[in-house]
Amino acid sequence: ETVLIAISYLDRFISTRSERARLVVKDRREYQLAAMTSLYMAIKLFEPKKINMKCLAELSRGSYTSSDLSGMESDLLFDLKWHLNGPTAVSFLEHYVSLLPVGTFGTTANRALI
Repeated sequence: ETVLIAISYLDRFISTRSERARLVVKDRREYQLAAMTSLYMAIKLFEPKKINMKCLAELSRGSYTSSDLSGMESDLLFDLKWHLNGPTAVSFLEHYVSLLPVGTFGTTANRALI
């Protein structure tokens, strides 16, 4: 689910058509930076274990620095207007299944639907 959220951030960022978003569409290196930063942000918000920005920079094999990632994170947050916790398909299904009467399928069957 975290990867899907990251993809949502990236897609919504590109859809803003801001100056930086247009650059991301045109430049492969910028697109990769935006994708890595989107994943970093999703991990930071939704995973129990956090990843250090310095570690992420090292995973890029020297392609990006911590300041590159930090700058892109600021641009993503600004262009998304800090709207990061939107509903996902999984959260919708969890909510929907929780509304089903317990006797309908049983708790185990309800959870299996998700």
